[in-house]
Amino acid sequence: MAELSDRFAELMARMARTDADLFRTLGEQNASVRELVDALTPTAADPCPESAPQSAAAALGPASLLPLPDCSLPALKARFPRAADAQAWAEQRLGPAPKKATWAVLVQTFQSGAWPVSAPKAPPRATALTVAQLDQRLEAMEQRLNQRLSRLEELLARVLGSAQG
Repeated sequence: MAELSDRFAELMARMARTDADLFRTLGEQNASVRELVDALTPTAADPCPESAPQSAAAALGPASLLPLPDCSLPALKARFPRAADAQAWAEQRLGPAPKKATWAVLVQTFQSGAWPVSAPKAPPRATALTVAQLDQRLEAMEQRLNQRLSRLEELLARVLGSAQG
């Protein structure tokens, strides 16, 4: 019985050393992934999307059409004499605008890199939502979340691929 107890103690000690090595390795991997992600994401001091690699920008979604300082209303008015000129320039990059854009919409579009989506005007509801309507809304939300998760997974795979490569 004493021999069995000694063998068990030895096994537990070996497992503790192995676990410590595993956690140390995981910590090092997490630190290297964190460094890679920090290198791919722009800082607050450098919000210009051109400084980030194109693959990261594509995985994270649209970026501003111009550097952020050039997206302000005075800068846009200095660059484009008329709102129609700015809209035409943006339409070349983003496709047709949903409607005739005002300067406020153009500033928002240049900063976000996408045309604003206006929510359809729904009449006030006199009755509560049905189960089918709730299910439909939940499915739409789930699809949006799955798309975001896919983009994050793609970014993580690229980060891990560049760390191993």
